[in-house]
Amino acid sequence: MNALRRLIGSHTYRYLTLLLLALTCSVAQAHESSTAYLNLNLSDSESTAESKYDAEYELSLRDLALLIDIDPNKDSQVSWAEVKSQTSLIEQLIQSKIKLESSAQACQITKFAPLAINTRGGFNYLYSNFALSCAQPIDNLDYQILAGIDANHRLILTQANDDTALQVLAVGQSPLGAQANTGWMSTATNFLKSGIHHLLIGWDHLLFLFVLLIPAVYVRKQKQLIAVTKPKAALLEVFWIATSFTLAHSITLSLAALQIVSIPPRFIESLIALSIAFAALNNVVPLLRVRAVYLAFVFGLIHGFGFANVLVDLPLATSARVLALLSFNVGIEMGQLVFIALVFPIALLLRHTQFYKWIIFYIGSLISILVALWWFFERAF
Repeated sequence: MNALRRLIGSHTYRYLTLLLLALTCSVAQAHESSTAYLNLNLSDSESTAESKYDAEYELSLRDLALLIDIDPNKDSQVSWAEVKSQTSLIEQLIQSKIKLESSAQACQITKFAPLAINTRGGFNYLYSNFALSCAQPIDNLDYQILAGIDANHRLILTQANDDTALQVLAVGQSPLGAQANTGWMSTATNFLKSGIHHLLIGWDHLLFLFVLLIPAVYVRKQKQLIAVTKPKAALLEVFWIATSFTLAHSITLSLAALQIVSIPPRFIESLIALSIAFAALNNVVPLLRVRAVYLAFVFGLIHGFGFANVLVDLPLATSARVLALLSFNVGIEMGQLVFIALVFPIALLLRHTQFYKWIIFYIGSLISILVALWWFFERAF
């Protein structure tokens, strides 16, 4: 190890070791997209002096549990009775964390309808319906649900009586109505950003790419790992892996997002975890003597269904859904390229070292197997 430190430099050695440890800690929990939904419907008002809205807000019970204790008996099974018992706290949460404004004046929630439970993408969501009274049409939203808790949380906003495009909003202040970006360009931009975001916070997808990329700088000869002599060979291998993965997940992402094929999310998420475990195991013990490009395609078909969960339940017309799908897919590819640009140069630089062979390749693959199996049991059972 001392020789290795001298070879790659003491600071670089420590940096890479910390990077591997950080990756291990970060992937202890697989990413499940944290998305809430808000629909605003301008209702008929007898008074011209104010605007009245009917609002529908949906938040996953998993996210709600981070804010309110909805499992007081700690049995890990949230019942409807337990959720209903917290009605007062839930209403207070909505009033304090979702602030809609018109001309810098806060809208007032005038009435809450009884709470309900809805299902989206195989997950249970709290459904809340409430009436709003505003001095003028709504032009701003201050959304603070999960602020300081989950930076990856997103809100899908639709306005039934407005031509404003569906908006994908982060926590914080967001202009609405005439101040918001509208039209097809807004839809494309929103879902392009959402695709990049989804890939870069999707630890399961990133871990899958990781276990496919790390052997790209090796060739197997007589059961031995030999570092490639020319970077061009490794670069071509990475190119074909990325292309294969892109083609595969684009097929199933399209089928699912356009609602042609539907597969239960829990089943898909479990298969994604198994795909990571198998690909990592194949690094350590070659079970299938095939190039990683073929694994990338076969398992990429599964990952495409996982990507589609973001788009399946969105209230979009066919033309808008196609545009959102294309933009989201391009965003995924951009996020994928960012990840490859970070990982591959390190692999190329260190491919001749024992550190890369034993720490990154072998130990990294073994850790990936353990993490993926944990995800599998967590998702399947």
